[in-house]
Amino acid sequence: VPIDVQNSTISKFRYPDEVSLRTYKPTVRGHAVQIKKVIKALSRARKPIICAGGGVILSGAKSELRNFSHKYGIPVVSTMMGLSALPTDDPLYFGMVGNNGKPYANRAMNEADLIIMIGARVADRAISQPDLIIGNKVLIHIDVDPAEIGKNVGPTIPLVGDIKAIFEDLMSNESDADYSEWVSLLGDYKSQAPERKKPRDGFVDPAEFIRLLSLKLSDDAIYVADVGQNQMWSCGYHIVKKGIFMTSGGMGTMGYSIPAAIGARAASIEAQNGKRQIVAVCGDGSFQMSMMELATMQQHRLPVKIIIFRNGYLGLVREYQYNTYKANYSVVELSGSPDFSKLASAYDIPCVKADNMDEIDEIIDSFLNIEGPAIMDVNIDPLDMSK
Repeated sequence: VPIDVQNSTISKFRYPDEVSLRTYKPTVRGHAVQIKKVIKALSRARKPIICAGGGVILSGAKSELRNFSHKYGIPVVSTMMGLSALPTDDPLYFGMVGNNGKPYANRAMNEADLIIMIGARVADRAISQPDLIIGNKVLIHIDVDPAEIGKNVGPTIPLVGDIKAIFEDLMSNESDADYSEWVSLLGDYKSQAPERKKPRDGFVDPAEFIRLLSLKLSDDAIYVADVGQNQMWSCGYHIVKKGIFMTSGGMGTMGYSIPAAIGARAASIEAQNGKRQIVAVCGDGSFQMSMMELATMQQHRLPVKIIIFRNGYLGLVREYQYNTYKANYSVVELSGSPDFSKLASAYDIPCVKADNMDEIDEIIDSFLNIEGPAIMDVNIDPLDMSK
């Protein structure tokens, strides 16, 4: 804004009671006819599934999603941006779909005869082959933005409206459908899923580390994942309770976690009062893209905890080059990285190191108990894979 405009005096101005933009008039209530079609399709289905996207969280409809899925007994999967729409241990939740999702979640999408896509774009990262989800299936796509519906795949029943309001309308309808056999089958798929291959001895296992960290975090903790292998491990092994999982989805913005965690600290009243934990998880590559924010954290004494998975590589790119180009690596090594403990010391921020799995429980406890900001330097296998 030009300085003369900034210095100008505005007379007789008062803020309006409500914001009304001519160009943005979203439909809130779902069309009654379309809602009846959804209920009718559900009554005919034998293997329905809900795929929850980030729109569920943006709409503040997490409890409505849970109430709806439990009333009708419909299993739920999520996109990456929909993680935390349901708690991880919810009996009707079957994990994240997509290229980096759980195999049993993808299998559930493939075998379902009806998919309710809620607040999701049906982007290729979540659904690698969108055409597959409409073959011999009924696709119901619910979104407040009509431009998102049918953009990547044509739905059988489009339904425009705010998800929270639509759930309220759907809940007013009764159904005697029984999907218990389908839920039981998905439970079998989940229990039969192969375990992740363990990394070499002498390093921290990132998957097990994230699982242990999740169990030790408060129920309403805010977990912010960056982009890279750390994001894949976080999506796969972080245990959501009543908190929030944040990450950069389609944009894939490296360096996201620290400024996003600082923003979450500013936006959460509970965090401002010291009653809510906030953890940023990143790799050594993404950390160095926003490490200057340590000054902001220290200046304002923001109690954000930063975990750095250190493997000396841009891990996900290295993994891709290993699989695609037979380990012919290019521009992925991070041998010029600083000593993170010395960097933390320069900002007078405590730093805890975890070199292997020995005493990892005690190390995580001591880290989380530090007052104010803190950094944890976690040594992981440079050759470890995200899957």
